[in-house]
Amino acid sequence: MNSILRDRDSFTTEELKPFLILPGEEISPVTIRTRLNALKRSGIITPVGRGLYTLKKLHNYTPEIDKSLREVYLVLRKQLPLTRICVWKPSWLNEFALHIASIQIIVVEAQREAERAVFEVLQEALKKNSSLTENLLLLNPSTEDIDLYVSGQSPAIFVGRLITEAPIMESDGIVIPRLEKMLVDLFSREPALEPFGDAEMDRVFRNAFDTYAPNADTILRYAARRGKRQEMIEYLTSQKLTG
Repeated sequence: MNSILRDRDSFTTEELKPFLILPGEEISPVTIRTRLNALKRSGIITPVGRGLYTLKKLHNYTPEIDKSLREVYLVLRKQLPLTRICVWKPSWLNEFALHIASIQIIVVEAQREAERAVFEVLQEALKKNSSLTENLLLLNPSTEDIDLYVSGQSPAIFVGRLITEAPIMESDGIVIPRLEKMLVDLFSREPALEPFGDAEMDRVFRNAFDTYAPNADTILRYAARRGKRQEMIEYLTSQKLTG
């Protein structure tokens, strides 16, 4: 199995079946599932989508949460404890890029109709907190706004909307996006991720899939929320990232 499938990004249950059955053996679908589950538990195969697996040894995606990001999150969590909030840094994608983007941006995303409240809390925090005062604060900035007001070396905080059912996770007490969310946001031309657009985007996707094998089902569900499901299917297929 290893010699045939090891260089594949992923393979289907049907492609795996010949390696689960002894010559001349007739087994039920239940037995197939049992053997698949045994391979998953032992770490020999890893699911990367519905009916898709990989043999690659994968790492958990855990980007560095620095002091400034933690500070912003904790300020908001204290003032708005019931608001669904996610924080992240576009610079996290530098891990997958060839050309390193020099950007000092924190993105804060909040549930629908809470963006203004988050913005106002941060306005007050920037006045009182000396470690945050240098940040430029923008609400739902467009690509043009960023080009006009944010230079490569200037720290900034962008406040925007967290799309319903976006894939997020908690890491060290801070709610951040899963890798699948960042990839879909990049594909959807999120203004904060503009430095990773065009040709760089293909490299980011390829390296992300090679290192972490993001879950294709999660990507497509979130892409659907952003109205990009079909485009995403076509892109992943064209880049040979699935199947």
